[in-house]
Amino acid sequence: MALRRRPGLGLCARLPDFFLVLLFRGCLIEAVNLKSSNRTPVVRELESVELSCIITDSQTNDPRIEWKKIQDDQTTYVFFDNKIQVKPVSPICRVPKAVPVGKTATLHCRESEGYPPPHYSWYRNDMPLPTDSRANPRFRNSSFLLNSATGTLVFSAVHKEDSGQYYCIASNDAGSARCEEQEMEVYDLNIGGIIGGVLVVLAVLALITLGICCAYRRGYFINNKQDGESYKNPGKPDGVNYIRTDEEGDFRHKSSFVI
Repeated sequence: MALRRRPGLGLCARLPDFFLVLLFRGCLIEAVNLKSSNRTPVVRELESVELSCIITDSQTNDPRIEWKKIQDDQTTYVFFDNKIQVKPVSPICRVPKAVPVGKTATLHCRESEGYPPPHYSWYRNDMPLPTDSRANPRFRNSSFLLNSATGTLVFSAVHKEDSGQYYCIASNDAGSARCEEQEMEVYDLNIGGIIGGVLVVLAVLALITLGICCAYRRGYFINNKQDGESYKNPGKPDGVNYIRTDEEGDFRHKSSFVI
């Protein structure tokens, strides 16, 4: 159980028996003393249990008290104002590996277990990024917008200075969590190399076309004539006529000889 800081107040120390000392502008002005009647309750699963928090002494009229579940020295969720607040887990981040200069790039950060829904912040080389690069002179060579509600970081046109290690932090009232660093590289386009490659391809196509034309002219693509004499239908001998009649249904031979 812990007492959460109120706006404008700073937590100075945590003493035994939940004695919390609060500071305001560096001066000690308020103190709250808490105790619990059942500090080590034992209960079976699915059974109800009542945890007590009793204020024995307070110099503030409206102290804010929260219940926190601590697991592995980490806060897993917070109960306040009859609502459970869940700490975010490590968000899922997507960072493009390499982007050419002048192109757009979008970095994504998403976490779905925290409650209330967390807000997001992006860091480059351990430096926090503003929501708008134009609002900070330090990032005048960049052009990006950060949506802290959706976790998207959008570069309208990347520059060489945008290269670096990026990570995202998801935060709410119950705590925060971050993803692992991922590198984004911004590289220059090799225009000369691209033009040279296109010229090489065109030259190869021209050589192939020229070779096909030469082979065609030399007759490599013309079918060879049949060996020997070509077969010809025998002509009719002189003085011999072939006449077909309807009654015979076949040819009738009529001859005439000329001497």
